[in-house]
Amino acid sequence: MRPTTLLLLSLLAVAPVAHAADPVLEAKLKEAKLEYVIDGDGDYKIVYEWSQDQRSQVVFISGQPEELEGVRLYSVFSPAKVLDEGEALDPALATRLLGENSTYKFGAWELAGRNLFFAGDIPSAASAADIATLVATLAGTADDLEIEISPGEDAY
Repeated sequence: MRPTTLLLLSLLAVAPVAHAADPVLEAKLKEAKLEYVIDGDGDYKIVYEWSQDQRSQVVFISGQPEELEGVRLYSVFSPAKVLDEGEALDPALATRLLGENSTYKFGAWELAGRNLFFAGDIPSAASAADIATLVATLAGTADDLEIEISPGEDAY
C-alpha cells in the first residue's frame, strides 16, 4: 500500500463522524419556515425572537428520532437555566415545576445534570404546522421561566 493511501485511511479512521441530517425533519422545518442550523451534535438549533420584548429563545430538536414501540419521536428541548457548579435547583421551584408539569398539554420540565429544560417528544409523523406550534410552545414556556428566575437576562 502506498504511504499516501495509508495516511488517508488512517485520517479517515480518526476523523469525526458528521451526523447525517434527517431529510424528513428538514423538509418539515422548511415547510414550517423555521430557520435552523445543525449543531456539532447533529441537533437542529432554532432561535425564536420576540422583537417587541427584545428577547430570544433557543430550541433544539434531536437530529435523529428515537423509537418507542414503533413510534419515531424527536426529542425537543429548550433551556431555561444552567445551574452554576455546585448550585442546586431551589427546592421550592423544583416542587412548583413538578406540580405544573401536569397542567401542560405538551412538554414538561426536566433537570439533566445542571441544565433545566422544558422538553417534549414530537412524533416524526407530525405535520409541519404541528411541529411549528409545539416548538413555539416549548420556546415560550422556557423563556417565561427564564424571565422569572433570571430577571434582566436573556442567556438562551
